[in-house]
Amino acid sequence: MVALFGGQGSQHIGMGQDLCHNFSLAKQMCEKASDQLHTDMAKLLWSENPLLSQSAYTQSAIFLVSMMAYAIYQQEGGKSPQLALGHSLGEISANGASGALDLEHGLKLVFERGRLMEEVCVKLGQEMGMLAVLGADIALLEAFCLQAREGGQVLYAANFNGGQVVLAGAKAYLQSLESKSFGAKKLVLLPMNVVSHCPLLEPMVAPFKALLEQHLKDSYSFGVVSNATTQVYRDKAGALECLGVQLTQPVRYSDCVSVCEKEDSFYVEFGTSVLKNLNKRLSSKPTYSITDTTTLKEALSV
Repeated sequence: MVALFGGQGSQHIGMGQDLCHNFSLAKQMCEKASDQLHTDMAKLLWSENPLLSQSAYTQSAIFLVSMMAYAIYQQEGGKSPQLALGHSLGEISANGASGALDLEHGLKLVFERGRLMEEVCVKLGQEMGMLAVLGADIALLEAFCLQAREGGQVLYAANFNGGQVVLAGAKAYLQSLESKSFGAKKLVLLPMNVVSHCPLLEPMVAPFKALLEQHLKDSYSFGVVSNATTQVYRDKAGALECLGVQLTQPVRYSDCVSVCEKEDSFYVEFGTSVLKNLNKRLSSKPTYSITDTTTLKEALSV
């Protein structure tokens, strides 16, 4: 089994609620996170809350629910992964599942990751965002980004997800784009107030690697696939290198899935369901997503 973990943009109201209502372990994890972050995480996750749009809290929420789902799956007798693959923020969750981060240190790490991203983006002087582009020719899209930058705009291809590419840039410019500009089928503005996986985040690489050095343990039960390089790392040294590079280099999710295809017969996504949909275009192997008790039973039955 390959374990999958979603990233920022996969958050939604109600995430983790069913798990907390049905498993004491999930409830305890949610309460522990609330104490640590001095925030009612149940309220944050299950009702309209402006904090959920702030990257530090968004990333904390997604990490928490991902770890809840993974912990319950293991508690209920789920299979041990051979590999883990996380999308963007999810790569940190993958490190947590493998044993390199406990809940406390993982929450500290992702909260500061989100805070640093917001800090960098505020200094850019304009509101930033991410735009999903569906069905465009990749070469044409990359050429469009280059031309935009040469013209003074802020625009980078940040995620390569098979038939979907996510652009990072100034939100006003992203909102002005039209699908016909690069032959896309559809454009979707993601619920994010930061950019990621592009050179704009270079100022946070050094402080973030210092946080990784502080919080990561050199204890891995299975390998983690790097978003940026597609290499598999199994120790702290590999994580420090790959998670630092990940901030400024695109997520190559489709290439990462190709690496995982050599390993096993199915995927399980923990806490989110975005990657299950991406995998429909990228793999002939089944992908299960655990977001509640019903989907947990489905994954456990495999």
